Amino acid sequence: MLIKKILQVLTHPVTGVNLCIVGLLLIIQVVHTKAHLTLESDVHGHVHRTLKKKPELARSTCYKLDF
Repeated sequence: MLIKKILQVLTHPVTGVNLCIVGLLLIIQVVHTKAHLTLESDVHGHVHRTLKKKPELARSTCYKLDF
């Protein structure tokens, strides 16, 4: 009886949706953490630092540089 109840819960569509959402968030977190570990400094400033080194990569209409 208990196994039947557990099987009903695990095969319910809402459980599947919840597992997909949690799995997606877990994948995003793993990729984000790996990016932090493989770059020497902050991932979020990577584009800004690259554009400071090579300003010709930026177009004045799509990205304003403050230097």
